[in-house]
Amino acid sequence: MALLHFGWFLGAGFGVQGWGDPGYGIGYDWKQPSVYQDAARLFEASGLDLLIIEDGVTVPDTYGGTAEVNLSAARFVPKHDPLPLVPYLLAATSRLGIVPTLSASFYEPFTAARLLATLQHFANGRLGFNVVTSGSDIAAQNYGLDKQIDHDLRYDRADEWVEVVRKLWRSWEPDAVLEDTASGVFADFRKVHTIDHRGRFFQVRGPLNTVPLPEEPVMVQAGASGRGRDFAGKNSDVVLALASTPERMKAHRDDIRAVAAAHGRNPDDLRVLFVVNPVITANAEESAEVRARRSELTQAAIDEQLQGVSYLSGVDFKAFDLDEPLPELSTNSNQGTLDNFVKSAPAGSTLRQILQARADKDGLAIVGTADEVAEHLGELGAAVGGDGFLFTGQVHPSHVHRTLDPLVPALRRRGLLRTELGDGGLRGNLRDF
Repeated sequence: MALLHFGWFLGAGFGVQGWGDPGYGIGYDWKQPSVYQDAARLFEASGLDLLIIEDGVTVPDTYGGTAEVNLSAARFVPKHDPLPLVPYLLAATSRLGIVPTLSASFYEPFTAARLLATLQHFANGRLGFNVVTSGSDIAAQNYGLDKQIDHDLRYDRADEWVEVVRKLWRSWEPDAVLEDTASGVFADFRKVHTIDHRGRFFQVRGPLNTVPLPEEPVMVQAGASGRGRDFAGKNSDVVLALASTPERMKAHRDDIRAVAAAHGRNPDDLRVLFVVNPVITANAEESAEVRARRSELTQAAIDEQLQGVSYLSGVDFKAFDLDEPLPELSTNSNQGTLDNFVKSAPAGSTLRQILQARADKDGLAIVGTADEVAEHLGELGAAVGGDGFLFTGQVHPSHVHRTLDPLVPALRRRGLLRTELGDGGLRGNLRDF
């Protein structure tokens, strides 16, 4: 088996950690940096390349027209801004890549370029940024819009957004800063340039007023629709991907790499990392019990699945009869989420059948002993021809240790997980193999 890249996707964002766990709230406050710092130290010691922190800017109320389910379950809300958390995580680690999420729909390019440049200087090359395009109408209404712009148009705008951000980072030539105390010249004005960008969506004069970057931050993206994959293949260094079978994983990776090549890029410069949820059990009997429990379609399980897909797709699934076939659906929001959900069961299936199929497959979960999960990940990586995986879940101490303490040794015994991170920054670690 060959080495794979591993990371952690904090899908709950800078939000409640451990809700529903018996140890919730014991000895820590999720609103303070310490719980995230402790997790980041463990990720680094475990040889994980990066920590990606999801974000959102709404109190979701799509499901049934109310925020009740989301607020009761602390699901997608509350959520604090991840960018102020980044320096705390950098201070607690020395090699782990830290990747906050920000929206190209709501951050102006100059603001984003300046924030990320500043953080990258703190990070010494360990910073990444996960770009999203924010498809939610209720998010748009928090920024003075009636609704979000058309799906594909958002990606057109995001393409230009990335172009402007990178132009700003390059508005200072690498050797512009002289710091020549003898001549009294700090920077050579001839090597600092306006960008004078006048595009379809943005007009930006520049230059950026931060000093040159030794290395640009690593860009992460999760586009799943056709247009989203084109954006990711054109711009990304890391693609965060969701797929439930080896066949769909391989097809997704092959497609992204083909898109990258079509844009004149070397596909080997990309890393396509699939999100998985390892559920580590003590033995085969416990594994069977966990699988049975997770496949039980209780009302709570129904609400949890439907409120999540309702928020991400913008479609209120509470409006549909559970025992009637779903109508043909479309969305201006997250098309990949909707497509993956509907295709979980054969065409013409009822909503209940779709939910049960997802529960039986257990979605992104891989349930088993540490050795079983490690073996499965190795086989999955070989079948996909892939680059690696992102573990997901809360960073509540009990969950992180329950997952990594047994799994890391099992992965290393199989030669799948590096023994330590290099000191060449996030991009260097991702290109080690």
